[in-house]
Amino acid sequence: MKHLGPEQVEQAARSAPAREVATHLAACAECRADVKSARARQKLLGGLKPYTLSDLAFRRVEARLDEVVRDGVPSKFPWRWLGYSMGVIAAAGLALMIAGRETQQAGVVTLPTPKVELAQSSFRPLTVIRAVKTSARIGEASWRELKAGDVLTSGEALSADAVTLSDIAAEWQFAASGSLSLGGVATVTLGAGEVTTQVKSKDTVTVLASTRAFVASEAVFSVSRAAAEVALHVSQGEVEVVDSSTGLRRPVKAPAALRWSDGSSLRDGLEAKPGTLGAPRVPPQPWVLFDARSLPAGTRISLDGVDLGTSPTAELLTAGRRQLTTIAPNGASTTSWVNLVAGAPFTATLEPSPPMDDREPDAAALERVMGELKAQRPKLAACYEQWLKANRAAQGEVTLELTVAANGKVKRATLGQNSMSASSADCLVRTARSFVLSPLGAEATLEVPLVLQRR
Repeated sequence: MKHLGPEQVEQAARSAPAREVATHLAACAECRADVKSARARQKLLGGLKPYTLSDLAFRRVEARLDEVVRDGVPSKFPWRWLGYSMGVIAAAGLALMIAGRETQQAGVVTLPTPKVELAQSSFRPLTVIRAVKTSARIGEASWRELKAGDVLTSGEALSADAVTLSDIAAEWQFAASGSLSLGGVATVTLGAGEVTTQVKSKDTVTVLASTRAFVASEAVFSVSRAAAEVALHVSQGEVEVVDSSTGLRRPVKAPAALRWSDGSSLRDGLEAKPGTLGAPRVPPQPWVLFDARSLPAGTRISLDGVDLGTSPTAELLTAGRRQLTTIAPNGASTTSWVNLVAGAPFTATLEPSPPMDDREPDAAALERVMGELKAQRPKLAACYEQWLKANRAAQGEVTLELTVAANGKVKRATLGQNSMSASSADCLVRTARSFVLSPLGAEATLEVPLVLQRR
């Protein structure tokens, strides 16, 4: 015997059935039971107060229903039964009891639980490089103001206008604003605001926003969350996006920019034109706490020509002999040489500029720069290899003369007398001009002897 379909059962429950349907019901106890259940369900739903779902809520319900349909429902009829009365759904968590023909027992349809349970994410203590109106706390403890040099551990909650964080190896770097927490199922969990991340290691970093987890290594990306929308911008590398509510995964390669509304499918991310995304500004080590909070408010500060903003401010900077320039609110400018010593906080003051003549880099700075030049040998060796390709017997010695500015940038590069090919000599000069070394504190001319021979 062919039983009534879902539409026929619903129609028979609403009004007097057609003659052929009535004849079938008279002979079929199962279909009569289905019609009786349908009448009870219609009466229940009809007594509820009508409620119109917002677009966002509807997308959430739709996404959940799609999952149930995809995974199967222990029910005689599919979820489209609910569609007939979608306009009058009022109570969250309502479970529909629907008789199953195969088991003759009621089955309970419930909303699915998240498919991906995020494991505890790896975490490294993070040092505050700079902080603007930033507070932190653990649990229900009182909020405390953060300052440069503070170290944060897993479990910290932050509220920040702007904060830059880095692990001690400077491999994990974050620049954030808004509300966020550290550690747990993600390296950083973003409540609202934005976090820009640079990962320089193969160890993965996870940024969690809503139900989206953004997992990456060796990448630069930002995640922002505002209202009911999450956005991703990838400028370097690749980020894997994991939706914990559906189990879907989506790799996103640079350059790319996408955004999702809460409840939308991972596949439905709206693409946008990627803009310019800079990595967090974290100085090379060793670090020194540079404190300019005692300067008059509004004093503009620069170090080796790099603008650090206005006082009051404090941040971690690279140790070394540096040129400090301050411009007070009244326009008065002072320039002085300062020694930033690793491990020793430096407090900036408004002092008259000492004479700038006959300044010489200190021995420690010169030793550090010469070590950096040795590390550049592979780049210079590539120029010698060009010479070898043209002349297998090519070898000799040459002196590379570099004029290095106080901030470590090579201003000029010249070669002494040599027998190199013109293209190889030009390669050496161009390569040397691209070097950016540690600050020397004063302009200096360095001679770098090079021995060119096959190994």
